[in-house]
Amino acid sequence: MSRLLVIVVLLIAACGNSTGHASRPSASPSATPSATVTVLPTAPGGTTDLPVTQVGFTCSLPAVVAAGGGDFVSYNGGFISFPAGILAQDPNGLITTGSSQQEVETRATPVLRGVPQGGSTFYDAAVHRWVPVSPAQSSPDGSSYAYVVQNGSSATFHIVDVARATERTFNEAVPNVGAANGVQVMDYDGSGVYFVVTQFEGYPVGVWRLDALTGKVTALARVANVMAVRGGYAWGGAVDPHDPSPPKVPASRSLFNSVVQVNLSSGAQTEWFYSPGRSETLLGLASGRPVINIGDGPDFPAVGGEIRLLDHASSGAEDTGQLVYGGGVALSDPQADGDRLWFGSDRGIYLYRADGSLQKVYALSASQSGSATAIAPAGLCR
Repeated sequence: MSRLLVIVVLLIAACGNSTGHASRPSASPSATPSATVTVLPTAPGGTTDLPVTQVGFTCSLPAVVAAGGGDFVSYNGGFISFPAGILAQDPNGLITTGSSQQEVETRATPVLRGVPQGGSTFYDAAVHRWVPVSPAQSSPDGSSYAYVVQNGSSATFHIVDVARATERTFNEAVPNVGAANGVQVMDYDGSGVYFVVTQFEGYPVGVWRLDALTGKVTALARVANVMAVRGGYAWGGAVDPHDPSPPKVPASRSLFNSVVQVNLSSGAQTEWFYSPGRSETLLGLASGRPVINIGDGPDFPAVGGEIRLLDHASSGAEDTGQLVYGGGVALSDPQADGDRLWFGSDRGIYLYRADGSLQKVYALSASQSGSATAIAPAGLCR
């Protein structure tokens, strides 16, 4: 996987990026729908944006600034102190390209290695360390994480003990499905690694489970267009046949007008949201609840569109979910934090509150900004 692709994944295809032990709270944001769309001022370049405003509470938010392209990427972890909104870089938070082309590694010792898949690196509060994988790859208690390195037709899965920096590995053949071009870890619950087979110019196909103790691989429900895996379910995109004019673009990019949930044991499928004539992309799961981007034609962008937080599966046209954002800035990496919902972007950090308000709480400086630079929340604000 190229280093530029890692950054693109951070902004576009982060599909399963609720954080590990540091950001899998039991509390959920309020389900009260937002009644209005925030009107945003125009920022340089014509993209609308919010001004930075101060919050009314005190806490420290782990955050990661990701930058790079080609075969090099860096993740710089630090803490944003609120209400001041000041980022202090942590000298132990630097994670950069490692000795392997696919892996990144920590500057802090003992050295931890990994491959972030589906989002940025994060701060593991359980062991007080920045780890070189995305949050969904971490066990719920934060004690271990999983990643995979492709070796032609085989893949090596790594189960890493964070405190000891030791690992166990399993070599497995890559399942032969579709136009396979890689393997991605979508979820790790401490006992099993849930992975998919990535596709050329398409979303992953199928879900498999690798037993973290024995290395045995089991095929689960066959799922198309996988965007996330969590808690025994896969989330994916689908085209509802009732749409007289489903989203389409001249390119080979796949577009979907609905987001569905698939039970990995039974294969039962439930449609959660349907938007005729519009495209839907799952940005992430906030305490198990889908956060989706809705794009409009002619380009149907995967990010930068309308954002909604879904409370439950749709039961009719009146079920529109909770409106978070009317669109403009490419918000990504949604992270639930009690009754708060944080977002990252290539502009800064944004906060959605239970009262339905969205505010920008931190802006990337001119020296930080770049075409392949973004910042993401990386843990709970405590």
